[in-house]
Formats: sequence, structure tokens, C-alpha cells
Amino acid sequence: MRIDSTNVSESDLLNCLNFKIRIIGISHRRASNLHVDGRENCSGYNINKSIFDGMTVHEYQQMIKLRFAENDPQFSLTKHLKYDIEKGFIVLEG
Repeated sequence: MRIDSTNVSESDLLNCLNFKIRIIGISHRRASNLHVDGRENCSGYNINKSIFDGMTVHEYQQMIKLRFAENDPQFSLTKHLKYDIEKGFIVLEG
């Protein structure tokens, strides 16, 4: 199965933990220098610095839990991934 911009809105990414991330485009996200509890803010830009082709959704979520503060208003285990899929930067294969 493949999750891309055409079907991500109907997909629950929490049920796709073993799917692999495939980077298919360049994201042009920007970041601020904001910090929450001494950590970088949980922005798409900061997340994308740590993802790699072939990473599973579970590994992606674990990285977010380790790198970013849960009380960050931007903190989400799926929001940023879904955005990148919607914009065509990433697809999931599983």
C-alpha cells in the first residue's frame, strides 16, 4: 500500500507505524529560532533535518518524542508528516 497526497486525508497514520518514508521532493520549510524547554521548537523544518529515506513512521515518531518537548504548541506525532505528504515531499510505503 502507498500513502500519498491523493489518499493521506483518509489515512490514519497511527495505523501505519511500519510504513517506510520515501522522500520524493524537496521541502522548502523555514524555521524560527524558538525554543521550548531548552529544545528547538517542533517545526516541520526542524523535524525534516532528522528524517531519512527508509525511516519508518514509528522511528519518525520516536525521534519527535526524543527531540522535542511535548508541551511545545507545535508538538505532534502526525501533523507535520501529514503536511509533507499532502504537499508531495514524502510518500509512505507499506
